Amino acid sequence: MSTVPVFAEPPVRHALGLPAGSVRATHILAVVGLVCAILLIPTRAEAVPVPPYLVYLLFLLLGHFFAAHGVTISAGPSHPRPLYLPGGFVRLFVFLALAGTIGYHLFADPNNLEEHFGASVDELKKQPITPLVILAGFFLGLMLRAIIGNSTSAGWKDIEAWISLIALAGLVVAGIIHLVISPTSQENLSMPNWEAGLGAVVAFYFGERS
Repeated sequence: MSTVPVFAEPPVRHALGLPAGSVRATHILAVVGLVCAILLIPTRAEAVPVPPYLVYLLFLLLGHFFAAHGVTISAGPSHPRPLYLPGGFVRLFVFLALAGTIGYHLFADPNNLEEHFGASVDELKKQPITPLVILAGFFLGLMLRAIIGNSTSAGWKDIEAWISLIALAGLVVAGIIHLVISPTSQENLSMPNWEAGLGAVVAFYFGERS
């Protein structure tokens, strides 16, 4: 009695050859790290605001990353976790970093935390277009995902990942400018259009990977 050979499907190659969710985890860690650094590192007597692009990306990326586990980020026991880290490490680190930063300010200097929030809200009011640009990038990614599905080639995934990582590097540089250079400069070094554009690129990647 002959048997029909069963051929196993080849493993899915994710962006840059890394485990599913690794590029998104890198974005999350960078954005959370910048927000915590701005809130924790003393630069001057006046509180440094969290730039609007970081505020919007923080909520957008957190919501996506936590919701993506078990969907576009596989939770199967045979699949390595994002960045080859232990399961749940990124989510736990993000929670502890944000909770620890807020908790430290609440116990050590709640007035300083309030000043940070107030300064950040003032900056949000000055840049009403930033959230629209970032959301437009995210929804454009969602639309592309709906059109082409998950049938993109490995090369295309790599290109998308590299473009988003380059945009992330630009946002990290912008964050360092806000944290280190702007507090000691007499000039306004804010680049809202540039930051919104790079934020839209990152948001597009997260939308396309939904």
